[in-house]
This record gives sequence, structure tokens and C-alpha cells, in this order.
Amino acid sequence: MDRYLKFIYIRSDNGGVKNIQIHRAIVFAVLGLFVALLATSMTLAFKYSGQMKEARLLAELRRENSVLTSRIQAFQHEVDELNRRMEANFELQNRACLLAGLDPIDRDVWQVGVGGPEPLYRQADAGVSGRIMSNLEENLERMVRQSKLQLDSYDEIVTILDKEKKLRDCTPSIRPVTGGYLSSRFGRRMDPFTGRIAHHTGIDYRARTGTPVMCTADGVVTMAEKNGSFGLMIEANHGFGFKTRYAHLSKMLVKRGTRVKRGEIIGLVGNTGRSTGSHLHYEVVFRKTHRNPLNYIIPEGTYFD
Repeated sequence: MDRYLKFIYIRSDNGGVKNIQIHRAIVFAVLGLFVALLATSMTLAFKYSGQMKEARLLAELRRENSVLTSRIQAFQHEVDELNRRMEANFELQNRACLLAGLDPIDRDVWQVGVGGPEPLYRQADAGVSGRIMSNLEENLERMVRQSKLQLDSYDEIVTILDKEKKLRDCTPSIRPVTGGYLSSRFGRRMDPFTGRIAHHTGIDYRARTGTPVMCTADGVVTMAEKNGSFGLMIEANHGFGFKTRYAHLSKMLVKRGTRVKRGEIIGLVGNTGRSTGSHLHYEVVFRKTHRNPLNYIIPEGTYFD
């Protein structure tokens, strides 16, 4: 009896009591089979659930990869367009270099190549996206170096052009009076008071008293006062070694320290000081040496390239 298990059950229709005996091995085998089936079912259920989750994740990754691939391709087009603009800018920059008197940038220098190990994307198993990313990385790094090269070049061009502009603005280049006529030139001449040959340090313009006198370059007034035989005189310092002087004025319209621009009216023609008539005595001094002012006056309508 120890090898059997007895089950007693009572029928609900008062049919009496019945006994069922089942061998222990059969019971344990059935229980073991049930447990094995239950475990297998649970394992398969978990595995299926994991596969479904992985399938959903894979589908999501594929969608994201498709979107990223499209964006990378669009970005590649933008980089290509930027590269074309950089190339056009290279030609424009070299024209600016020539205008500034600088040597144009050499084509080999423009490539601004660098050394070093191959990028990770260059590996054989990088795939299509890896090669695209490698291309983008190289192009962007090269354009960053080119932009730095351009910035340095433009800084040099601007510095030179700015200096040249300041030099042009500070160089006496116009007649100090409108109208009138040249009555005495620069150099040796007969002194109208002594009758002896003397060196004339400027030029004289005969004009009516009150004729406006213009400053011939940008600068700062360093003198505006009565100065002996020059009468009322204005001196302007233009920088770069240039000074100009305007003498025998009837009236001064600026004071010492006033900043003036080329063409600005600073005084009126007069007959003050050692003078034989109404006129303007005009001088150009370069590094403490008197120069012929006529050499610095650009005729109206003349353009120098």
C-alpha cells in the first residue's frame, strides 16, 4: 500500500463513497510533468516578450536611423554648398590681397592640410554612414582652418587699407582756397620788401579779403594766433610727419586743439602781418622740412588708381 496513494471522493448525488488508488510513481510523474510544462511555458512567455520588445526596439532604431541618414545627407549638401562659397570667397580674398598690395594666398596654402592618424571612421567596417561622417568631419575641420586663415588675412588687409586711408586723409591734397590765383611760387624769389633773392617757404594765393580758407587734410590745430610777420596764422598737425600753415589771415575760425577735416573752413584770407596785399601764404612741412605745396595738390577731377 505504501506504493499507492488512495483518493476518496463522495458523489454529490448520494451515490456513495468511492476509493481510487494510484501508484506513487504515476502521481509524481504527472506532477513533475506539470511543473516542467509550467516552467517551459513561463520561459517561452518571457522569451517571446523579450523578442517582441527587441523587435519593437529594432523597428524604432531603424526609423531613427532612416531619419538620421536623411539629416546627414541634407547636412552633406549644406556642407558642399558652404564649401563652394568658401571657394568663391577665396577668389574674392585674393583680389582684396592684390588691392592691398599683398601676395595672394597660394592654392596649396589654402588647403591648410594637417597630419595625424586616420579618423576612426576610416576603418574598413565603418559602413556607408561612417564614410559619410568621415567626409563631413574632414570637410568641416578643413573649413574651420580655412576660415581662421581668411580671418588672419582679412585682418592684415584691413590694417593695411586702414593705414593707407589714414595716410591719404592726413596728406595735404587740395587747394586751400577756391578761386583766386597763384601769385608766388615755392623756392627762390625776390623779396617784395627788400628786393633781395630769398627762399620762399610756401606759395601765395592772391584772393579777396574774407575768402574762405580750407584745411587741406585731416588733423589737429596746433597753433591759432598772431605770429610775427605771418600775422594771424593757423598751423595744423596731420600726423605721419605732415604739418600745414595758413598765414596773413583776417580771421581765424578754429582754436588750438580743434580737430579738423579736409575741406573744412578754418579761417578767412586777409592782409595781416608782413604783407603787400590780401593773400594767403600756404606751407607744407614734412618731417620739419618745407616741401613745395604744389606737389601735393591733386587737380580737381583727377583720379589716381
